[in-house]
Amino acid sequence: MQTIKMAILGVIAAALILVGVANMASVDLYLVPVPLFGDVYSIKGIPLAVVILAAVLVGIVVGLVIEWLREYKHRRTADQKRREIVALRQEISRLRSKLGTDADDLPNIPAV
Repeated sequence: MQTIKMAILGVIAAALILVGVANMASVDLYLVPVPLFGDVYSIKGIPLAVVILAAVLVGIVVGLVIEWLREYKHRRTADQKRREIVALRQEISRLRSKLGTDADDLPNIPAV
């Protein structure tokens, strides 16, 4: 599995390098329309490869943030279950110490 992952990452890296080398022309980047604010919010003479790679990175970050927010309910449920398990184990220990025995009276059946 690790080999497949590294091969896929290698292909992606090669594609990004090819895109970067093929798009070295200088472009003007306008962040807002020129009729609204003029040239105030513009970057002139930036390589197109930088614009493309920046757009990819922004997309990755936005996707990660959205996914992290979407998984919040699952992380919260897992945390609640973890706290419940800790509380139940403490209760089992307390009840065993109250009985004065550490061993179960149940047979030891191996898990499958």
